[in-house]
Amino acid sequence: MITRNANGATSTAGSGNGAREIAIAVEHLTVSYGPTPALLDVNLQIPAGLLVGVIGPNGSGKSTLIKAILGFVRADFGEVKLFGEPAEKAKGRVAYVPQRGSVDWDFPITVQEVALMGRYGQRRWWQDRTHADYAAADAALEMVRMSEFRHRQIGQLSGGQQQRVFMARAMAQGADILLLDEPFAGVDAATERAILDVLERTRAAGKTLVVVHHDLATAAEYFDRIVLLKQRLFAFGPPERVLKPELLAEVYEGKLRAFMDLAE
Repeated sequence: MITRNANGATSTAGSGNGAREIAIAVEHLTVSYGPTPALLDVNLQIPAGLLVGVIGPNGSGKSTLIKAILGFVRADFGEVKLFGEPAEKAKGRVAYVPQRGSVDWDFPITVQEVALMGRYGQRRWWQDRTHADYAAADAALEMVRMSEFRHRQIGQLSGGQQQRVFMARAMAQGADILLLDEPFAGVDAATERAILDVLERTRAAGKTLVVVHHDLATAAEYFDRIVLLKQRLFAFGPPERVLKPELLAEVYEGKLRAFMDLAE
């Protein structure tokens, strides 16, 4: 069933999570940029081992939620816990895949070197890379099917290949939680399917993935659970319980014609 909590959001009870450990717990999270609120009293618990999509209109706070979980932005109020610990004590358990537009693709670095960046937290800054570092980076590249490009400069890759390389960096880190900010943006349909395949295999390996996503038409197909956000948390649960026309209309304020046409 779906229940409505104290701040008005719907959440799912009895949805088959069983005794899953809670990977991410967001409690009364409020974040502002100057006088403008980005997130307002968000309460959210994400069980481990799921592929979770975060949707909402532009400016709804999706990327801010990811940054707050990472500790990149300071909360006005509330806190984030990862596997029951304050986020600042569990930073090694979370990895981030940024939007492609935030990366300098002309930087002279190879695919393998990007994957090796995920190993920085495993050693002191003065220590040389070890065989274990290279093995972890190579295994991550193999998982995202980028091994044959290991010596290529990152700017020579397609958009989808670039995304997969940064996913390899996150996996080489050995993190239990992967946060991805719009990994499907600006790629063609075939590349989108390839990225989704990597996400699904990463989930099958026991990881928890939280993905900022903008396409309502594919959200139901791609994710185990969906977070519906517009400053406040409006809903969290299985796609069929979140992607309801009346709830989406409330969040998107009537800007849903294309999605509704597809639904019909």
